[in-house]
Amino acid sequence: MKRKLMSKITGCLICASLLAGLTACGSAPASDAAPEAPEAPGAAQDSEAPETTVGTDDADAAVVEANNDSGEGIKLTIGVWADDESKRLEKAFEGIEDDLGIQIEFLKYPSDSDFWDNIPAQIAAGTAPDIISCTNEHYLQYIDQGLFEPLTEYVDSGVINLDGTWAKAMDAWKIDDIVYGIPYALNPGVFIVNNNMWNEYGLGDSYPTTWDEVLAICKKVKDEHDMAAWCVNIQEYHLTNIALSFGGGWDFGKKIGAKENADALQFLIDAYREGYIVTPTELGLGGDMDVMIQESALFSTGGAWYQGGFAAEAPDIELKYLPIPKGGSGNGGGTCHSAALVALKNSQHPEEVAKAISYVAEGSKLYEAVVDVTEVIPAGEAYFDYYKEKVPALTELVGYLDDTTPFSYPTQSKKFADSLINLMQETMFDETSSMTGQDIVDQLSAEYGTE
Repeated sequence: MKRKLMSKITGCLICASLLAGLTACGSAPASDAAPEAPEAPGAAQDSEAPETTVGTDDADAAVVEANNDSGEGIKLTIGVWADDESKRLEKAFEGIEDDLGIQIEFLKYPSDSDFWDNIPAQIAAGTAPDIISCTNEHYLQYIDQGLFEPLTEYVDSGVINLDGTWAKAMDAWKIDDIVYGIPYALNPGVFIVNNNMWNEYGLGDSYPTTWDEVLAICKKVKDEHDMAAWCVNIQEYHLTNIALSFGGGWDFGKKIGAKENADALQFLIDAYREGYIVTPTELGLGGDMDVMIQESALFSTGGAWYQGGFAAEAPDIELKYLPIPKGGSGNGGGTCHSAALVALKNSQHPEEVAKAISYVAEGSKLYEAVVDVTEVIPAGEAYFDYYKEKVPALTELVGYLDDTTPFSYPTQSKKFADSLINLMQETMFDETSSMTGQDIVDQLSAEYGTE
């Protein structure tokens, strides 16, 4: 039943580009993370890069600097690193010079890592972009470093109008009640099933709603087809989705050691040792979507970026997008990427930055571009129906939003993610390891917790 993997790289690029709007702070996830790009996020394991309105080419992208003193009126710069991201933002800002007298220039970075590695120094030198797009994965470390300009005064004064913005997305961008970003795109974590394989294996009419039901299917598939049905990419994006589904979560470092988190990780360890789980690493693949494309697993956690990846590489495979199953005493529900426009520190034109963000946040072009370019849910609730109309294959995802939760990684998010991944890989791949899920979260809590 396995298909030859057509292109390990293409899947990653598509997935990251779709997420990049959500970009990254993420898994798409690990990789698609703010600066790293989570997997999906491969976005955190599968990720990619963009284009510009005015001339920056690949040769000088790494050293690109903002020049806001053109002598031709106010010019604002927007830093991007993914093609789809720049395309939808370019569409959103069309007309702003005629309407507000503000010029917009897009600055291209070759990758998300180049972007984040350079931003602190550019802020110090006064050459950083005025605005960036970022997701809510690894953002806390940059907020903690003072790289993001608070926008609360502009929201409170009405310069930036948040009417119609999905409330939970807005909550994700408030830290200690201070607004650090204006969200415009959403992407809930989901449980993805290869429906072709599901039907071929005769697994019935009811899809799993709990992880125990998932394991029962895994046992059946292993017994009857000698394969691991569940692909788990050992990256923070996927591990966080499962922790949340058990009623856990990191809560910005306050609850790392919670029993629910320990139970979720132990569940994965036990399932792997039973032979129910396969990882991209052991197959030599770049990410979970690659595993799913070549049909080496029946299901995985992921997001809307799967749609584009499969359309390009495996259009004959039908996917089913389900809510993240429930585990333990949890209520199910996974993560929600939320892409936002962020004002960087030390812009020479903070008032115009706020007006520019408001210009697109109150208009329709940004939300329509989010749908048309990347097939991602817009953060403006009035555009949910537009999304359903334009992306009928992913209509269900809108209904999953209310059960989602922000990633809420601790401040040292990248180091935390790396430690979490390393501990889980060492425990799962070493048959002699006696490390438990509780041991893992206790160790992480001791190093990164804020209890």
